Amino acid sequence: MSSPLSRICLACFLIISAFSPLLKAQQVSDAPQEVAVDAFSQVIEVLSFKNTDIKDILRGLATKYQANILVADDVDKRLTLHLVNVSVRDALTFIVADNNLLLEKFGSIYKVSNKPAPAPTPKSWDISFEKGLLSVDLREDDIREALHQIAAISGQTILLDREVKGSISGMITALPFEEGVRQLLHANGYYLRKRQSSFLVQRMRSNPAADKKNGKSRKGELWINAHHSKIDFEANDVSLQAFLDELAVQMDINLFLMGQPKGQINARASGLSLDECLNYVLMDQDYTYKKSGDIYLIGDKSNKSLTSSRLLRLNNLKADGILEMLPKKSIQKAELNIIKEHNALLINGAQDVIAEVEEIIHSLDKPIPQIFLEVLVIDYRLNDSHELGIEAGIGDPAENDSSGSFLGGLTGLIPGIDLFRTGSEINNFLNKNKPFKGFNIGKLPDDFYLTVHALDKIDKLNIRSKPQLTTLNGHEAELVIGETRYFKLISQTPFYEEAQQGYTPRTTSERFQTIDINTSLKITPWVSASGEITIEINPEFNAAGDDATAGELPPNIRRRALSSTVRLHDGETIVLGGLIEERDIESSSQVPLLGRIPVLGRLFKNSFKRKEKNELIIYVTPHLSYSDNWMIPG
Repeated sequence: MSSPLSRICLACFLIISAFSPLLKAQQVSDAPQEVAVDAFSQVIEVLSFKNTDIKDILRGLATKYQANILVADDVDKRLTLHLVNVSVRDALTFIVADNNLLLEKFGSIYKVSNKPAPAPTPKSWDISFEKGLLSVDLREDDIREALHQIAAISGQTILLDREVKGSISGMITALPFEEGVRQLLHANGYYLRKRQSSFLVQRMRSNPAADKKNGKSRKGELWINAHHSKIDFEANDVSLQAFLDELAVQMDINLFLMGQPKGQINARASGLSLDECLNYVLMDQDYTYKKSGDIYLIGDKSNKSLTSSRLLRLNNLKADGILEMLPKKSIQKAELNIIKEHNALLINGAQDVIAEVEEIIHSLDKPIPQIFLEVLVIDYRLNDSHELGIEAGIGDPAENDSSGSFLGGLTGLIPGIDLFRTGSEINNFLNKNKPFKGFNIGKLPDDFYLTVHALDKIDKLNIRSKPQLTTLNGHEAELVIGETRYFKLISQTPFYEEAQQGYTPRTTSERFQTIDINTSLKITPWVSASGEITIEINPEFNAAGDDATAGELPPNIRRRALSSTVRLHDGETIVLGGLIEERDIESSSQVPLLGRIPVLGRLFKNSFKRKEKNELIIYVTPHLSYSDNWMIPG
C-alpha cells in the first residue's frame, strides 16, 4: 500500500499533466511581499473544472504557480467552475468564499479549512419549582441533561444509573417533586427510588410500551418499582428466586430464603402492599412466608416453623356462627378457634391461607341492617242477638226469675221489653178488663208469676294492639301475649279383685294439665341490596271457646292464623286482612205440647238467637337503619 504523501504527489502530477495546456500565466508587478513576485499575482488565462475535488484543484494551483497553499483534510467539496484571466489570489479568494470556507494566512502560507461550527445557543429549559411543586415540559430532550437541570432548579440530589441515557418527553404541572418525577420517568421507561435524602434513577428492565412498539420479546425480563410502600411489577417468565431477590432490593427489606425456591412467575400488578404481593406471588407455589419483626422468612408450606397466627376481630357478625359460613376448603387448611371474649376468630396456618380466610371474613363482616317494625292489630267484632219468650211459674219470684232484673213488680220498656207480674196483679187486671161479659177464667194463686222477655241487641267492639318490634336483618322477631290455664286431672287405676269378680279402683292420682291461650306474632325481615325489605309474617290469635269450664276440662281453642311474605320499601305499610270468623248461636225452651201449637205455641216458648262476626286486620310498617345511633321513630 502506498503512503498518503505518494498518493498526493501522484494526484498533483496527474492534474498538472491533464490541465497544463489550459494554464497560461504572465508576470505581475504587484506580487505579495511574503512570496515570490510572480506567485499569487500571476494571471490564469483559463481555469475550468467539472465535478472535481477542491483539494485537487488547489493543490494543482499551488504546484503550477509555486504558491504555498495548504488544504485541511476535513475539506470535502467538489467544484464545477470556469474562470478566465483571473489572478491566483482572486481565484483562491473566490473559491474559498463561494464554498463557505476559511482562508487563513500564516506568513507566506495560505491555509484553506472549514469554518468552525458556531457555538450552540444555550437551551431554554421549561422547568419550574415553587413551593415544593414541580412543573416540567420536555420534548425529546436528553434525559441526563434534563435531570441535571431538574436537580439544579429543585435543589434535590438525583443520581443516575449508567444505563440511563437517551431522550425523554413529557409534561407535568404543579405536582409534588417525588410524585411528578416518578410519573415522568415511569412514562419513559425509568423508575425512581428514594434512598434517604437522595433519589436514584434506573432503567426499567422491561419497557412494555417500547417492547410492544418494537416487537421485542420480553421473556425472562423483570421490572419492579417500589414507592410509598406500594409495589408495581411486571414479570415475564422470571424465576421465583430472581423475583424475590429483586423485591428485597427494591423494598429494602431483610429476606431469608429457607432453601432454593423453584418456579416461574408471569404476572403484572400495581399498587400492592408487600404482604399482598407475597400472597399473590406465592399463592400457586408450594411456598409461604412469615414475618418475624423486620425479617421475612420464605420457605416450604410444610415447614411448621413458618406457621403464623392471627386474631381476626368481628365488628358486626357473631363469632359463634362464623365457622359455618367459611368454605370447607379453607377450614381444612388451617386451625380455627372461636374466642368468645373478644368476638374474634384465631387462625393458625400458612400465610396465604390466613389471607384467604381474612378476605372471606372481610367480605362477610359488613354492617347488618336493623329493622324496626310497627304493627297495628285491629280485631273488629259484631254481635247481633235476639231474645223473645214468656216464662210462668209458681214459687218465689226471686228464685224463678232467670234474668234477675226488674224484680218486685217493676216494669222495663226501654231498651227492650222485660215484664214481670205476680198472680194477684194479673187477677186485678183481668177483673177490671174482662174481654167477654159473663166469662170468667178463674183466679190465679198469689205466688204465681209471669215474665215476658223481648230484646234485640247489637254489640260492636274494636280491640286494638300496637306492638313494636326491632330485629336484625334475617333474624326472627316474635311477640307472645296470653295466659296459661291449669286444669286438675284425676285419674284412677283399677285393680281386679277375684272376691268381687270385677275391677275396683285402688289408686287415685292427680296432676295439673296446662293449656296456653296466646296471641303471637312472628316476623322475619330481609333487606336486599336495593334497600327493599322482604317480610315473612306469621300472626296467630287463639281464644278460649264458650264451652270452657274453669278448673274442670280444658276448653276448646278458637285459632286464627295466616302466613304471608311481602316486599316493602322503608316506611311503606302493608295491610293484611281476611281473618274472618262467623258464628250463629240459637237456643229455645218451650212448654211440652203447648209450645208446638201453631201461632199460639209462641206464648209457651222462649227463644234466643245470636250472630257473631269477628274480622282481624293487621297493619305492618318497617323502618330500616344501619346506624348505631338510630332512634325509634315517633
